Amino acid sequence: MLTDSRLHPRAEADFEVRVGIPGDNTGARITNISLGGIAIRGCQALEQVLKTDYANTRGTREHVVSFTMPGGELSEVCRLVHVRRLSQNCFEFGMKFVGLNSHDTEIISTYIDQSC
Repeated sequence: MLTDSRLHPRAEADFEVRVGIPGDNTGARITNISLGGIAIRGCQALEQVLKTDYANTRGTREHVVSFTMPGGELSEVCRLVHVRRLSQNCFEFGMKFVGLNSHDTEIISTYIDQSC
């Protein structure tokens, strides 16, 4: 687990992720997860998906993010909160969960607890 002063504890992860509708699979991976959100590592193609996906009237970008982890398949609405370029064609995307149902909260909580 990473140590920092976040509201929710984070656990390192390595899950394939699909972003957007119908679900772009550009080889992106979730690198860490918390009850607050996820960090995704992906290429420039994913950056383009995130730039062109739905933006609401306030300019907030929200995306459907789907992934499988121990305990089940999750499909969540996330808000893009930051983008960091790691290299020429590699980016890290910080995504905040907009709302988790109790079942998905339990799946993520169990994963984080077992990762500690």
